[in-house]
Amino acid sequence: MTTITINPSGIQFSVKEGETILEAAERNDISFPFRCRQGVCTACVCKTVNGEVSYGGRDESTLLTQADNEQKFTYACIGYPITDMTLHHPFIK
Repeated sequence: MTTITINPSGIQFSVKEGETILEAAERNDISFPFRCRQGVCTACVCKTVNGEVSYGGRDESTLLTQADNEQKFTYACIGYPITDMTLHHPFIK
């Protein structure tokens, strides 16, 4: 299991193997913004403070834009944490 910390709220929750960040947040009754669950709408996007994420075999070169990479965005709806992560999302309380 990995641990996700959301700043600035300080919320922490565990993510089971094979579970996305969004799925784990829902399992822990955390109100996490989302719409599409496909990495398209960007409602769930968080800025990565530290840690690493995988997109389950999706081609990141077509999934992530240059701006996504430069700003260190993580798509929580399709992201599987590889390590413990600290993410920033101003609307998660």
